[in-house]
Amino acid sequence: MLFETSRHRRARELLAAGFLPEWRAVVDQRVPHLRLLDADERVRLEDRALRLVAEKRWEPANGFALTDDIVVTIAVQAALIALELADDAYRNVGAILVHPTTIVLRGARSVAPGLSTDQPMEILGQANFNGPVLIVWDAVLANARHPERGHNVVFHEFAHKLDMLGGNADGTPPMASRAELDRWVEVCTEVYGRISMGVDDGVLRSYAGVNPAEFFAVATEVFFDVPIALREREPALYEVLRDFYRQDPGARLERVGGPQHS
Repeated sequence: MLFETSRHRRARELLAAGFLPEWRAVVDQRVPHLRLLDADERVRLEDRALRLVAEKRWEPANGFALTDDIVVTIAVQAALIALELADDAYRNVGAILVHPTTIVLRGARSVAPGLSTDQPMEILGQANFNGPVLIVWDAVLANARHPERGHNVVFHEFAHKLDMLGGNADGTPPMASRAELDRWVEVCTEVYGRISMGVDDGVLRSYAGVNPAEFFAVATEVFFDVPIALREREPALYEVLRDFYRQDPGARLERVGGPQHS
């Protein structure tokens, strides 16, 4: 290739080498979700993760040393939630900026419907509509090790990017059909209404009530991390998330006899 950049050469080399055995050893140890996948799912997950590693810009923040182990650990989790979606589901993800630890967010922002603040706030990630995904590495490690807590910053921020495929962040990612969209709106409006009014259903944390975009991102975390709990307590929401993601993590968990986290 004429005038090939170092980044393009690196991407070509990564794709040619495939998902390396040493990466597999790292993610098997760090990301328990992967143990639930069957052989076909695992092959497709690794292929999608490899393309994220090779084709996206990965940048360290604050002098952080960004290693392949870090990149792959994030990439496999982003790939998991998009496993059954279109190959270009992350077409609006240009760069992933990895911070070593908590980011302090400054400036005015919404904290609840009709309520805003300009007080500094510590965050673990951020998805920008026309910008990068920001991810805090120590949160990635802690979340991946403890799916029973129902928190996963990678799932959360990449869910925002899926949401944004529709042109804005409104909690409704592009749907396959009008019927699916109508059912999504019906179910999510009802559950979001309860959460935003302060009703505790025992599975969705209160942050889901900030706005519909955060509702979708939080629901995605819970759907993949504690699916049986979500299925039991919010069955209609579980159903529409299963239909959108084309995955059934509750059934996957039961199939391998994993802990139910309910």
